[in-house]
Amino acid sequence: MPRQPRSSSDGATRFKGSTFVGAMLLFVAVAACPARADMPCPIPDALALRDISLPAAKQEVAADHRLTVLTFGGVHDLGASAEIDQATYPARLQAELSAALPQIQVTVANEAPPGKNSTDVPPVLPGLIAKSGARLVIWGPGGRDVATRLDLDTFLDAVKGGINAARHAGADLILLDTTFVPSPTRMALIEAYRQALRSIAVANDVPLLRRHDMMREWSEEGTLNLAARDPAERELVARHLFACVARSLAAPIAAAVK
Repeated sequence: MPRQPRSSSDGATRFKGSTFVGAMLLFVAVAACPARADMPCPIPDALALRDISLPAAKQEVAADHRLTVLTFGGVHDLGASAEIDQATYPARLQAELSAALPQIQVTVANEAPPGKNSTDVPPVLPGLIAKSGARLVIWGPGGRDVATRLDLDTFLDAVKGGINAARHAGADLILLDTTFVPSPTRMALIEAYRQALRSIAVANDVPLLRRHDMMREWSEEGTLNLAARDPAERELVARHLFACVARSLAAPIAAAVK
């Protein structure tokens, strides 16, 4: 009996089935590797934080056997399963610090970045520190300031205000510089803010993680594909990046508070 020609509905069904299977495999791939402990994050010696001083956090660890950290953001761009997977930046930081300080109760409290730019941070920072009980604040000013074209002098005043607010509230501060984006146009806008942040960090003896330069290294050597356009790949890159930044912070913080 001659073979009947395949109907268009049969083809559509097969296509839908293969698409569904492909989507499920992609979902499994994303969920299965939120931020593995073995993900490579080579940190150049010249960029690693070393010998930093965190007196308030160290006192909390010594007196109460706990460490409370306040961070901003690093949650919303990772997909619906990110918090369940412990793939967000705050979750990765808490996991890395807990591993580095096994006898210490580590809590990383996270808040949405206040307001529209860095000028909105100093007025609310004392209240956020009091609310969380944090003795260490990690803040990455600059990215939103570039987007809003904040005046550089105003930016410097805002960062200095944040430094003073944290110290007056009894907390240490670590600054993160702006993220690296493989776009010459955006990098030209970011550079002035990066240089300003580095100068104020040095002038006020505040540790600064050179996140931008680390990301550039990871991008150029192929650790992170920061130019990824596919949404699923971008999500995986973001999860990997958060794990790498958390790891870059955890070791120097642990060394400073022991």
